[in-house]
Amino acid sequence: MSYVVRMPKLGVEMETGVVIAWHADVGEAVSVDDVVAEIESEKSVAEVTARENGVLRRVYLDVEDEAPPGAPMGIVAGADEDVSDLEATVEAELGDDAATGGGAAGGEATAGGEATAGDAGETGAVAAGTGSDAGETGADAGDAGTSAAGGGTSGGAVAATTPDGTVKATPKAKRRARELDVDVATVEGTGAEDSVTASDVERAASASDGARTVRETREFTGMRRTIADRLGQSYREAVHVTVDREVDVEPVFAAADEADVSITDVVLEGVSETLSAHPEFNATFDADAETHTLYEEHNLGVAVDVEDGLVTPVLSDVGSKSLAEISTARSALTERVLADEYTAADLDGGTFTVSNLGVFGSDSFTPIINPPEVAILGVNRVTERAVQTDSGIEFRRHVTFSLTFDHRVVDGADAARFLTTLDERLDDPLAD
Repeated sequence: MSYVVRMPKLGVEMETGVVIAWHADVGEAVSVDDVVAEIESEKSVAEVTARENGVLRRVYLDVEDEAPPGAPMGIVAGADEDVSDLEATVEAELGDDAATGGGAAGGEATAGGEATAGDAGETGAVAAGTGSDAGETGADAGDAGTSAAGGGTSGGAVAATTPDGTVKATPKAKRRARELDVDVATVEGTGAEDSVTASDVERAASASDGARTVRETREFTGMRRTIADRLGQSYREAVHVTVDREVDVEPVFAAADEADVSITDVVLEGVSETLSAHPEFNATFDADAETHTLYEEHNLGVAVDVEDGLVTPVLSDVGSKSLAEISTARSALTERVLADEYTAADLDGGTFTVSNLGVFGSDSFTPIINPPEVAILGVNRVTERAVQTDSGIEFRRHVTFSLTFDHRVVDGADAARFLTTLDERLDDPLAD
C-alpha cells in the first residue's frame, strides 16, 4: 500500500522542520520501523520511520530543505505499484512547481541525493510552498537573484542557463547574491549541471576589488532561527521593562550546603514560593484573545546554554516538590539537554522562566520574555560587598536579580514587590 511520508510535528510550538539526513535512497526498500529520514525542528531532532514495507519511490525534500509539519517528504510504495495518482495528489498539494523538486518516480536518484557533503541541499530544487525559498527552484527566473551591475564577478565566466535563457542558481545562491550585490549571471557555477551555488557567489564577491573576504557563512536555521523568531516576536509585541534588585545570598549558600544541593535549586524553590505570593507572574498572556491566564502549577523554564543556542527545558510543578526533589529533577533535566536526549515534552508548559548569566560573569542584563509567558528572572554573578553589621564590617556575597516583565500585563510596582518577596524568601530559605 502506497503512502506519503510527511514532516512530523514535534511539540505544539513547532512551525517548521529541516531535513538533516535521508537514511534511504530513492529506489531502496524499507521495512516497517526502518529509519527513513532524520529531521530537525526548532529545538529537537527526530527520526522519521517507515510505517509499512515498501520502496522509497519519490523524495520531495532534499537535505537542508525546510517545510512545515504535515508537508510531503516522499512516497513509499510497492516496487511495481502505480503511484501516479498519489503523485498527482501530492503535486497538486504542493503546486505546479513540485514536479521539478526532489527525486523522480521509479527509483531515479535526485540531484540533491547525488550531491557531495559540500553542496548537499544546494543542488536539489526546493518543492514549491515547502522550502525556505518556496516556489523558487534552481532554474527559476534569473532576475530573482541578480542585483545591480557592478557586483562581484568570477573574472568574466558566464553562469549556466536553462533553454529559455534563465540562470541556473540555487535559492541560497540567489539570496547571497542579493546580500553581496553580485550578479549571478557573471558567476561561474560549480554545482549540479554547473548551477551557481552560494559558495560560488561568495568566491565571486571576494574576488571583487575592495570586497570583504567571507570567513564563514552560517545557516540561520534550526534552533538559532527559532530563537531569533520567538525572541524577536517577544520583543516586538511585549512591552519589556526590567527591574533589578541586589540580594544578600549568604543564607542561600548556607542552605545549599546544609541541604547538599546547588544554589540554583535554592533559588528555584524561592522563586516558586514568590510566585505563590504573586500569581500574576505565573501566567501567560494572549493579546488576540485579551486574556491573562494564571496557573496553579509553577512550571519553571530553566535556560540551559548548549552548543547551538539556548534550550529552556521546563521543571514541572516545582511548588509541589521538596528542595531535594527539585535538585534531583533539575539535574536530570539538565543532563538530558546537555546530552541532546531531551524530548519536545521537556520544553512544553512553562509558566515562568529563570535564566542564569551569572556563570558568565554578568553584573546585570535584560532577559527577554519567553512568549507567551509574562515574566522572566535573570540571575547575575555573585559579588562580595562590605556590609556594616553589629559585629563590624563583613564581606558578604550578593547577587543582582533582573526581573523582566510585560508592562501590558503587570506594573512596575508589582515587579518591585515580587523582588522584595524573593529577597525575603532567600533570607531564610529553609524556613517552613
